[in-house]
Amino acid sequence: MSLDLADATDSRHRVRALHALNVLDTPREQRYDRIVQLAQRMFDVPMVAVNLIDADRQWTKAEAGLDGLENTSTTDSMCRHTVQRPGALVVTDTTADDRFRDNVFVRRDPHVRFYAGHPLEAPGGERIGSLCMHDTKPRSLSADERTLLQEMAGWVERELALQNELDRAAQVQQVLMPRTAPRVDGYELAGRCVPTQAIGGDFFAWHLLDDARLQLHVADVMGKGIPAALIAASVRAMLVGAAQFNDQNRAFARVAQASQDLLADTGAFVTAFSARLDPATGRVEYVDAGHGLAFVFTAEGYRPLERSGPPLGVFPDDTWQLRSTVLEPGETLVVISDGFLDFFPTLEETLEQAVGASIPELPVAEVVDRAVAFAQAQGHPDDVTVVALRRT
Repeated sequence: MSLDLADATDSRHRVRALHALNVLDTPREQRYDRIVQLAQRMFDVPMVAVNLIDADRQWTKAEAGLDGLENTSTTDSMCRHTVQRPGALVVTDTTADDRFRDNVFVRRDPHVRFYAGHPLEAPGGERIGSLCMHDTKPRSLSADERTLLQEMAGWVERELALQNELDRAAQVQQVLMPRTAPRVDGYELAGRCVPTQAIGGDFFAWHLLDDARLQLHVADVMGKGIPAALIAASVRAMLVGAAQFNDQNRAFARVAQASQDLLADTGAFVTAFSARLDPATGRVEYVDAGHGLAFVFTAEGYRPLERSGPPLGVFPDDTWQLRSTVLEPGETLVVISDGFLDFFPTLEETLEQAVGASIPELPVAEVVDRAVAFAQAQGHPDDVTVVALRRT
């Protein structure tokens, strides 16, 4: 293999590894900003950046002192030289280096005279970018400073790897969410869950029982991110498993008992709505454990469903009262998570907006899509989940 062909192959592998991280064109994040700001102070330089080298551009994930720089052409990128070799690249005087003297950042503002960059590696070892610093006057780096630059580059790499793991976890979590609704004659069913971070603590589940009744679960674990997601996965498994062999009331009691130690040890609690539908009669038996966000929408408005007791994990050995309602033809049961409450001052205003959306007149899939689109347009700070069931 010729040298040029080998370089081209390495470049394709590097770009593929960068794209696999799903970090390009993502918003600025405090965890990266903190690193560049700290480096700026530690090295006493005016400019620091985390740059990622794509096929035809350099994209800046974080910067300090570079006036919000985001995209730079590959031709003008200094860090493209850093990813071509292992170890730090230190240029004490850019005007004396053939690779840098004609660079636009050297010839024009900010007139960079010093460059130092350490390559950033993807989890597979591919060099995908650089933690770099610039100064407007020539200088050098001591051995200790080179070591510190390497350590700080390692911090960036760990954040990139963590994001990669979060993305994988998010894929797994989405696989656990229902992708298709079971067919129930005379009913429409739809639902979606959108975490505010890569993964979250909301979940919903549905399945048909052996007697053809429909089982629904919607729950919200206190908190966000990986801890909430792990607890959510455990509670979800308990709810789905218990519902297979117990009536609605007994199933929830078994879940409460089984999850007691987990929630006590982690200091978490879970609000949950667990319901069972008899399709022939429209009767819904349910337990609402501190959720309080289940409503039946009718042509005239809505009626809220009663709570059964506190959230799971609040009071050990508590009990929850079994409640029931009947879905008449044309009525729609809608269950949401409290992420939707962030958009309006009160629950009443939230429900007024829902009534104004003419829920009974829309297919439930469109109800769900519109609710999620609204939350995403508002930049939801919390996980949002919505499930809608209509008797047609």
